[in-house]
Amino acid sequence: MGKTLANALGRKLLHFDMTQYGGAGFAATSLFGASKGYVGSSSYGKLTGSLRETPDAVVLLDEFEKAHGDVHKNFLTAWNDGFITEASDGRQISTTSAIFVLTTNAAVEALADLSRQYAREPDELRRAAVSALRAAGFAPEVLNRIDRIFVFEPLADLDIARVAALEIEQMILSYGLSIRQGGIDPHILIDLMGRQKKMGLGASARDLVRAIEGSVADVLIEARQRGISSIALQIQDGKVIALAGEETTAALTQK
Repeated sequence: MGKTLANALGRKLLHFDMTQYGGAGFAATSLFGASKGYVGSSSYGKLTGSLRETPDAVVLLDEFEKAHGDVHKNFLTAWNDGFITEASDGRQISTTSAIFVLTTNAAVEALADLSRQYAREPDELRRAAVSALRAAGFAPEVLNRIDRIFVFEPLADLDIARVAALEIEQMILSYGLSIRQGGIDPHILIDLMGRQKKMGLGASARDLVRAIEGSVADVLIEARQRGISSIALQIQDGKVIALAGEETTAALTQK
């Protein structure tokens, strides 16, 4: 959603995986900078530095509930007062032009049920969704500052396969490779569907991306290192392999 919104508005997307900011202390300094005299105080935080350069960005805070409470508190300033403070020099970075998008997997089963129950009652859906998120541990002060809540159905069945195929294609292209015709073995997608289902309704698109990275990243790296430009991915003996050019046997195997 964040990527689509950024593209539609012609804005830069700043994507932060909030699972990386779950620890005390370092999590906040990594995003908002370190005070003078501390390690890292010579440079801006990842968020403050990015918003200083691109104040009208779309800021995607993925799996927001997994960030540390101190990180949540820092964002309250952004949404209440319209700025965040860079700790290294005390500069206030405006957030009034930025759009913040939060994603969460908290209370996913309850939210899925609510989205069906109140499909034609948006106001009631918001009230019930806020209640479910509060019960799942979301701080009331955070929920009070959210303008809109969108509830998406969990990925299931062929939706998983479609998302997986798009992610694999994008990953192949990001490595400077092209895809041969029919270049993704359907059995790879079936395997990913099975892995996603095993994780239950709480599994997210990010979990699917992690599974894809674990399955094909090493193969793509090796293909690029060998100067191969066009590949097809298949499964052989339970492993993802890459076929280059007109090869009919495995050229590269996942370690």
